[in-house]
Amino acid sequence: MYKKYNKTSYILLLPLEVNGIVNQDTLIAMDKALVDGWKYKEPDYKKAPWVKTAETQIGVSEYAGKHKENPQIREYYKAGKYLWATDDSGSVNAWCGCFVAWVMQKAGYSSVKNAFRAKSWMSYGKKIDEPVHGAIGIKSRKGGGHTAFIVGKSKDGKYYYMLGGNQSDQVNISKYKKEDWDMFVVPSKYDTTNAKLPIYSKQADKSSKES
Repeated sequence: MYKKYNKTSYILLLPLEVNGIVNQDTLIAMDKALVDGWKYKEPDYKKAPWVKTAETQIGVSEYAGKHKENPQIREYYKAGKYLWATDDSGSVNAWCGCFVAWVMQKAGYSSVKNAFRAKSWMSYGKKIDEPVHGAIGIKSRKGGGHTAFIVGKSKDGKYYYMLGGNQSDQVNISKYKKEDWDMFVVPSKYDTTNAKLPIYSKQADKSSKES
């Protein structure tokens, strides 16, 4: 087992009898402890509370066909005050900004005026120089913008993993190039002192269309 030594280090505690003799049983116990227990642990980081809400929506997707819609996406529209949307087809009614609005409101945070417009989120809260877990990212795309929550980065730092709506017509976590994103914001009173962006090693979709 391990005992925490300081914020980033652990010391290994072996369940061995102190008898002054390094015998075969001692060597076996040491070897097993090292094999079973010596695993890298990601340092603790502050997790944005609203991400848990967003994660519950992964898998929500559009219904095929005009004038058909997933009732949950209609709830996103209501949160973003995009009440004139006729259905959930992304090409006509992009809903990424509405998804962000729904998540933030459900988590007890404010939204932004014209939340249905992705780039309206640029004026939300406070801008941060480096993204942290859960920050709202905004990017440009042909014909408009896109917004989503950042949940991690690649080991080399070249890619960001974004949890968002209307990503390939659904809510998912997609992989994007770092340079795709224009800015990141968080709620104005959110303390980012101990916040950071973790390495993301789980499954993710490749970014494709956002409309």
